[in-house]
Amino acid sequence: MVTLPHQGSIPLMVTSPQQDAIPPMLTPPHQGAIPPVITLPHQGAIPLMVTLPHQGAIPPIVMSPHQGAISRWLPLNWAYHTSYTLVTPNAECHLAEKFVVFPSLIEKLRIGMEGSQAFIMSPNVGGTLTFFLMAVLLFKKPVLAALLAAIFLLSLLWSRNYLQVSLRHFTGDSLASMEIADYGNVSIQQTQPRGTDLQSEINAVFDKIQKLIPNVQFTDFKRSSSGKNSKVFIINKRKQYCLGEDLVVLVEMYDHLGNRKTYGGDFIRSRLFSQKLGASVSGRVEDFHNGSYHIHFPLRWADDGGAKVSIRLWHPSEGIAALWRARHASPGIFGFEGKYEYLGKEATTTCGFRLDTKEEVCEYKDEFYEEVFYCIKQKDFHCESLTYMRAVKLDVSYLTAGERSLIDGSNVGVEMAQGLESIVVTDCKNHPPTSDRKCQTGMSSPIPSGYFYNNTWHPMYCNMAVYKTGDDYINCLQGKNLYFIGDSTLRQYMIEFVENMKILKYFRFQRQGWHLWEKTLLALNMDKGIYVSLKRHGFPLEGYMFYYFKDDMYASRQIDQCDGGKDKILVITIGHHFRQFPIKLLIRRAINIRRAVERLFLRSPETKVIIKTENTREVISPQEKRSDFHGHTHYLVLREVFQGTNVGFVDAWDMTLASSTEALHPEGYTLSNIMSMTFTFAC
Repeated sequence: MVTLPHQGSIPLMVTSPQQDAIPPMLTPPHQGAIPPVITLPHQGAIPLMVTLPHQGAIPPIVMSPHQGAISRWLPLNWAYHTSYTLVTPNAECHLAEKFVVFPSLIEKLRIGMEGSQAFIMSPNVGGTLTFFLMAVLLFKKPVLAALLAAIFLLSLLWSRNYLQVSLRHFTGDSLASMEIADYGNVSIQQTQPRGTDLQSEINAVFDKIQKLIPNVQFTDFKRSSSGKNSKVFIINKRKQYCLGEDLVVLVEMYDHLGNRKTYGGDFIRSRLFSQKLGASVSGRVEDFHNGSYHIHFPLRWADDGGAKVSIRLWHPSEGIAALWRARHASPGIFGFEGKYEYLGKEATTTCGFRLDTKEEVCEYKDEFYEEVFYCIKQKDFHCESLTYMRAVKLDVSYLTAGERSLIDGSNVGVEMAQGLESIVVTDCKNHPPTSDRKCQTGMSSPIPSGYFYNNTWHPMYCNMAVYKTGDDYINCLQGKNLYFIGDSTLRQYMIEFVENMKILKYFRFQRQGWHLWEKTLLALNMDKGIYVSLKRHGFPLEGYMFYYFKDDMYASRQIDQCDGGKDKILVITIGHHFRQFPIKLLIRRAINIRRAVERLFLRSPETKVIIKTENTREVISPQEKRSDFHGHTHYLVLREVFQGTNVGFVDAWDMTLASSTEALHPEGYTLSNIMSMTFTFAC
C-alpha cells in the first residue's frame, strides 16, 4: 500500500518473478539515476509501505516480508533535499509518484548521524553475520576487532560518499539552522539551507517588478490621476497612415484639480480596433515617469477610416502604489479551512501560508521546491490526516477608505481617447514582410505579440494554425497524451473538447459545465487513442467548497514525475489564484515550474510544453484581490522567468487585451484563437 497524505492512496506491488529480477530504481530527479540495485531473494509480490509526510523525504528502507531484510545502507542527503522517484514499466506521467519508503515493517531501526547525512541500516542476514564475527573477534582479540571495524566503516563511508560529503559540508551545515521533523517513530534532524539559489532568483525577479511600481503616497483623491481631465494627442498626425507603420499617441496625465502630474506609474490599457473588420491590437505603453506616456500601436491592417483608438486609465499611480503595498502587507485577503479525517472522526481547522497563532501548527513543507504552508493542529488528529481544503472569505482589507475609492466603481477603466478621430490606414507597398515561419516552441514574442483580423489571431513573429473543428484537434492529438495543469481556464479547454466538440468523453464523471470545476478530470477518445487529464496547479486554490486535497500536487512535482516523450503534451497555467497573495509566491512557483521543465527536457527533449498566461478579468471584480494590475505583474513575471526556455508561450493576456473581452473565461473567437495558438505549439 502506498500512503501519500497529500496525494491520495495508490496501491503498489513490486513483483519478482525470478530471483534475479530487476528491482525498481530509486532515482534522484536532479542528479540522474543512481541504482541502489536491489535483488529480491524470493518469488512473488512484495508489498511496500510508502509514505510522504508533509511532501518531504524520509529514509528509503526496503524490506522483504520473509527470508530476512535486504542488506542496504541508504543515504539521505538533507543538504541537497534528495528525493526519489519510483520508475515502473509503462508508467504514465500522472501515475509515477515521488516516494520514500516508510519503515513500518521494520522492527529494529538503527540511525546514525554524520554532519548533514543520515544513515539507515536495517537488520539482515548478512549484517547479522558480520556483527557476529566482530563480536567473536572482540571477545578473543579486542584490538584486532576494533581495527577491522574501523577499516570496514571508513571504507564503507568513503565508498558511499558519506564521509566526503560530510567533510565538505561540515562547516556550512554546522552553522545552519536546525529543526526536528517527526515521521512516525523516526526523528530525523534536518539542515535547512540559508540563502538558496532559488531564493536569490526569486529576489532578482521581484526586484525587476518592484522597480516598475510608483513610489508615491496617497494623500487626497483630488490629487490623484484623473482619466477625464487627462489629455490625449496623436503625434505627427496625418490624414492617412501606411500599413506597417506605428501610430504613436501622447498621453499627458492631470489630476482631478486640473494640475499636471509630474510622475508616472499609472496603469493604462489601450487598443486600436475596427469592429467592421473584426480587427484589433493592443498598444505598448512607454512611461516617461513625468506624467507623460507614449502609446505605440502597430498598424497591421488596411482600413479606410474605421479604426478607433481606446486608451483607458485602469488605475491611477496612487492606486497602483496602494495595491502593491496592500498585497505585500498581508499573508492574503482570503484564508483557507482544512478538514482532518481520522478513524471516522473529522475536524476543521485554519490553514494558510502564515498563521498568527500560539497554538500548535502542522507544517506542510516541500523541501525540494522550498514550498510551505501551515494548519492549526487539532487535538487527537495527526498532521497527515489533512484530507480536504477550501477557501474562506475573510472580509478584510489592507487599503484605507480613501485608497479604495481610487480603484472601485466608476474610477476603473476610464476612457481618455473619446476625442480622437478614426484612423485611415492604406497599403503603401513599403510595409515590412510578415513572417512565414510556423509558430514553434522556443520562439520569443514581442509586445504586443499579435493582432486580430477577421476575428483571427495573427502573431507578429510566426504563423498560427487555425483550429476550427473537432477533426482539426483529433488530427493533432491522435495517439497522444495531453496533460492540463492549472486552473479553470484550462478546464474550459476540457469543456470545449467534451461538451461542445464532443471529441472526448469524461471517464467516470457525469456532470456538465463548471460543476465541481476544481475536480481532477480524465477524458478519453478510445478510438483515436487520445488521453487528456486535468489537474490543479496545487495550493492555493480559491474554491469555496471542500475539495479533495490528498491528490493536490505542485505543478513542478507533476512535471518532475512525467516521463515525457514525443507523444506527451503539457499545457500549464498559473496566476488567477495567486492574485490575492504576495507576488513572491507566484514567482517561486513559476521558477520551480521552469526548472522542472528544464529537467524534463534533459530526459525527454521531444516533450511539448506550453505555458499559457492569464486572461484579463471582469471590471466588476473586487479590485483589491482580483485587479488586472495583479494579472499584469504576473504576465511580466512569466515573460521574465520563461524567457529563453524551449516552451510555447501562449500570450492569452495580450489576446484578451486586444479583444477587450474582460472575462475570466472568454468565449467565441477569443477562446477559439487562444486554443488554436496552444495547439499550434503542440502539433
